[in-house]
Amino acid sequence: MTKLSEELAIEDGFCEDDISEDDYGFIFGPDGELKSAFFPDNLPFKTPDNIQKILALFGYSDPEQLMDIDSGTLH
Repeated sequence: MTKLSEELAIEDGFCEDDISEDDYGFIFGPDGELKSAFFPDNLPFKTPDNIQKILALFGYSDPEQLMDIDSGTLH
C-alpha cells in the first residue's frame, strides 16, 4: 500500500479487510484508463449487470479476459 493510499485508508476508515473474496474491484489511473481489476475467486456463472456494463465500457465482454493480464494499463 502506498503512503497516499494508507493515508486515505486511515481518513476514510477503509482497509484491506473491507474487501472480501466475493468482491469485484476496478483501479483507474489519473487519466481514467483501467489499470487493474480484481474479481471473486470463483466467478459466478452470470456476472452482475453493473459489472458487465463497466467491462463493456472498456471493450471487454467477459471478466476472464482480464484475469490473464499481469501488469500495466489494461485498456
